[in-house]
Amino acid sequence: MPSEPPTPHTPSATTPLRPRSRHALSAVAAAALALVLAACGSTDSGSGSSDGSGKAATRVVATAHGKVTVPAHPLRIVSVHSWSTETLLDLGVKPVGVENSGETYVPPRYLKSWKAAPKVTTGADLDYEKIAELKPDLIVGVDVPYLSKDYKKLSAIAPTAFAPFSETDDWTAYPDATARFVNRTTQMAALKKKYEDRIAAVRESDGAELAHSHWDVIQGGFDNGNYWIYSTASPVGTILTRLGAGFASATTSVAKGNTESVSYERADLLKDADHVIYYTNNDGSPANNIQKLFALQAFKELPAAKKKQVVGTADFLPGSYEDALGVIDSVHEALREQAG
Repeated sequence: MPSEPPTPHTPSATTPLRPRSRHALSAVAAAALALVLAACGSTDSGSGSSDGSGKAATRVVATAHGKVTVPAHPLRIVSVHSWSTETLLDLGVKPVGVENSGETYVPPRYLKSWKAAPKVTTGADLDYEKIAELKPDLIVGVDVPYLSKDYKKLSAIAPTAFAPFSETDDWTAYPDATARFVNRTTQMAALKKKYEDRIAAVRESDGAELAHSHWDVIQGGFDNGNYWIYSTASPVGTILTRLGAGFASATTSVAKGNTESVSYERADLLKDADHVIYYTNNDGSPANNIQKLFALQAFKELPAAKKKQVVGTADFLPGSYEDALGVIDSVHEALREQAG
């Protein structure tokens, strides 16, 4: 899911905007880490199928850091990024270690599996000792800045494959890359078909309503007193476009790849939206202080609010095909409630 958290006035539409913390390793932990890395660098993971010579079979995959040799059939995978974790779970792969970006932000469908897996990060900080203890034969993630800078340390523990990170809004690149890394492209093709079939079904059932609807895409901000408006090319915007939806002026005014931070007092910017879609926590509660906007009388007077067409989704920052399906379901259910 993300790059480093944006600075208060430069939020990134491609960033899962979740609180993160940074803590330096202590001198003792750093010394212990050096010993662990040295030991791990000299051991064979021993996973994958044999090629007859006693060595594990391998494959070469293209990654953000060039070509990397990985096990043909990795058995002990550590994921250091939520987008990678979600796709692994979609593919039926249980990672032996996962990132910890905050329980409240984990979409409900992944929560049980995520809770059961050992955590290898605290916020944006990697726990190298924990990762090494898990004896991974493959480490996967996305090449966001806070992970990219530590790529060499991770590679000393096990083969590390990062999906290239882009400031564009194409979320599909991340699950596609993860599937290649773990040799599950057949399963990924099935997920893509499921997604395309669901797009077609909702366009068939809700096409008329979507064609005449105008949506604004927003999220509560970590900026003091501000919320964020996303562009039509944001992940949710892209899915809405595939469904045949139109957009209101607040979202159409934001340039591709950008997010506009505006004061909560500017609820009026959403005045021509038939629907407003926003980010929720996994329990359905508003995420990232957006409730401050909803509490304002100016927001309550908006057409979307009056008609109860304010749509929340825990899948607002999709990093997997099941996330994207969750967005589609949220839109479909909202339209069904409106029609009913």
